[in-house]
This record gives sequence, C-alpha cells and structure tokens, in this order.
Amino acid sequence: MNWRMKRWGVAWCVVTFLLGLATRVGAAETEPEVQVEVAPLVDGVWVHTSWKTVRPWGRVPSNGLIVREGDHVVVVDTAWGAKPSLALLAWIDRELKLPVARLIVTHFHDDRLAGWEVFAERGARVVASQRTLELAGVEATAAFDVYRLAPGEKRASGACEIFYPGPAHAADNVVVWLPAVKVLAGGCAVREAATSGMGNVADASVREWADSMRRLLQAYPDAERVLPGHGAIGDLALVRHTIDLAEAAAALP
Repeated sequence: MNWRMKRWGVAWCVVTFLLGLATRVGAAETEPEVQVEVAPLVDGVWVHTSWKTVRPWGRVPSNGLIVREGDHVVVVDTAWGAKPSLALLAWIDRELKLPVARLIVTHFHDDRLAGWEVFAERGARVVASQRTLELAGVEATAAFDVYRLAPGEKRASGACEIFYPGPAHAADNVVVWLPAVKVLAGGCAVREAATSGMGNVADASVREWADSMRRLLQAYPDAERVLPGHGAIGDLALVRHTIDLAEAAAALP
C-alpha cells in the first residue's frame, strides 16, 4: 500500500457517514456506521472499500473500483448495500464531479450487487450477466445491460473488459480488466494473500475453481495489479495463491 500513497502523495480518503445505529433483523450485532473508503490506485482509477459484519468472519471489507472514462465514471461493484452505495455516490459527486455512466456487477452476492437500485435511479446502466440476475432473483428491467458469456469468453464495456473465467466463488463470477493501466478486478473469485481458506463457499464450485483461475492467468498474464473482492491488493501471485487454496480445498474428503 505504501507505494501507492507515495506516488499520489495523499492519505486514504475516508468518507464516513453516520447514519445511526441500525439493528439488522435476526442479528444480534449492529452496524454502528456506514463507512466507505476511497483510495487512488493509478491515474483515473480508485479503489472503494465498504464493510459489513458477517458471521463467523466478523467485520469484513469489500472492494470495488471507480474508473474515469473521459467525462464520466464507471463503478465496478456496488458498495456493500444501498446506504454505503449512496455514500460512495456522494464521494464521486463531491470529489470527481462526474456522472456514473455504468455499474458493472461481478456476481450476484450482496457485496457486489446490493444497492444497484441507487445507481439505476441516478441514470447509470447496470451491466450484469443473465446468470447473475437469475441467481439474485432480479428482473432485467430497462436499467440493465444484460449479457451471456461462456467460460473463457470476454466482452468489452467501454474502457473495461469483462471476462468469465468459469465457476469459482459463484457460478456467475466475472472479472473486470482495465487494459490501459493493467489493473484486474478479480472480485471474490480471487482470494487475498493473507487468507488461508476459501471464505464463503455456500455458492462455490470448489472443484472447478482452480481451473477457472488458470483461465484467468492465461487471459491476463500482463496484469500488474490484482484487486481481490476482500483484502489487500496484490499482483498475479494472488491468482496463483487462489489456485493453491482451491486445489487443497478440492482434495479434502
């Protein structure tokens, strides 16, 4: 992280919105505040991070991207819910003063999709696969740009490229590649370096995960920065680390 701060000469930009204590139905814990942090990554690209308390892991960070495309921006993945997404949009309004043209969703879980409505209400197109909407139980309205990809297929979305490596963390997980700056947003298909486990595998295809990550390595061997869905940014070593974890998990009885 230090090399990024040195390059930009700024500290993390913290956008914290105190929205009161809200007790989640059926949960014993409370979320004391909605917090979104935005940090510069490379020229015209920022990482947004939001948090949620998830059992048994505790307070979990979730990452996405903000990408400047000329006179507008593209957001990769929502912040973790509607209120954090509103906080993220407020930061974009205040700091970048550019409209959000598209929201690219990398899979159907709440840390990627929840809060899509607040983007659509602002006029952003929501780019998601047909499989993502089916798994989320979301109807494809006029707000969506819907596509289908087979494992190993890609599609362009402005300055971004969407790639489906195959089932891994979820059946529909895609990644987003920024060729101009060699940044890869791996979403939850890519595990952070600090973890020794696979995380939430409720919807995972553990036995296919390693092969899907091999397709990812083959597709983007020039990636210089790889952003996992949760945890610290790294490089392609994160994808190789994920392959090792997936192989170990698949070998378990």
